[in-house]
Amino acid sequence: QTLINGTDVPQNVVYTVTPAGDCTGAPFTVTVTVNPMPAIGNKTYTICSDDQFAYAPVASDVVPAGTTYTWTVVDNTNVDGDLPQTSASTTMSQTLTNNSATAQTVTYTVTPEADGSVGDNFTVTVTVNPKAKIANKTYTRCTGEPFTLDVTGDRVPTGTTYTWIVAANANVSGQSTQASATSTMTQTLTNNTNVAQNVVYTVTPKSGDCVGDDFTVTVTVNPKAK
Repeated sequence: QTLINGTDVPQNVVYTVTPAGDCTGAPFTVTVTVNPMPAIGNKTYTICSDDQFAYAPVASDVVPAGTTYTWTVVDNTNVDGDLPQTSASTTMSQTLTNNSATAQTVTYTVTPEADGSVGDNFTVTVTVNPKAKIANKTYTRCTGEPFTLDVTGDRVPTGTTYTWIVAANANVSGQSTQASATSTMTQTLTNNTNVAQNVVYTVTPKSGDCVGDDFTVTVTVNPKAK
């Protein structure tokens, strides 16, 4: 007979067999231990670039104690860190970096095994959302002229917003911190002295739920004769 163990622990099935014919023999038993086989559903995860995903079974999965995993991966050239695993591992976790400005998908095909019983493959699909990556900026303006953040050439996902703090310069007016997210960065600075003054902002970009690394905006405000 073909026996299926629907639990995550070994099960015994005991048959009492009577050999029959013209002369009936003494009954004997046949005991079959049916080891469990992993049965795991497909999984989907969403992370930010540079974050780690970790596969975790759910209540409907059958995961015997000691289950290990190997996997292959469809390489995404826009993502770093998506690697296959050829030796058995008790966990499945990787840190993925999205090198583009749009969401990228990585798909793993995973083979579970428990005590020599190999379960059916399942897939783990990870969506890696991008983070803004913006270089430090420097601008030079005359007093009373606005500056506007220019992110041309930087990695800026659609919908990126900004907040910032400013290192206050007592000789300059018009500088302010921005605590609520805004889609642009612009201010008009007035130099109240007769020498050039610097104002330095520390800016935090955010796209969706993904916060990029801080960058600085340094504005040199040249004076005007008055």
